[in-house]
Amino acid sequence: MDGPGAAAAAGAGPGPNNVPAFLTKLWTLVEDPDTDSLICWSPSGSSFHVLDQGQFSKEVLPKYFKHNNMASFVRQLNMYGFRKVVHLEQGGLVKPDRDDTEFQHPFFLRGQERLLENIKRKVTSPI
Repeated sequence: MDGPGAAAAAGAGPGPNNVPAFLTKLWTLVEDPDTDSLICWSPSGSSFHVLDQGQFSKEVLPKYFKHNNMASFVRQLNMYGFRKVVHLEQGGLVKPDRDDTEFQHPFFLRGQERLLENIKRKVTSPI
């Protein structure tokens, strides 16, 4: 099976699928060639890029989630342990020449969908 729903339909491999819906939807988004102009894998496959946050939140988020709020999307990424990739050059922050935000998680790797089951939501401790 190929296409945008293939990754979601395939699950995380044999046995019960313990992958949260957010991660399955995220995988489908990043894998979908139709959304590559707004969200895609990095060349190495170890991270993904959101290329135009405004357009991404208006056009893509509402198709997969119950909102179009980029801050909520980033909050969810953070809850699952994703980190924003910051590029440094000569000891200083590089001023981006375009709207490109990169996120990384050690178990979110191109071609390694089975690793999604290792990504766990952070447990917040009561204060």
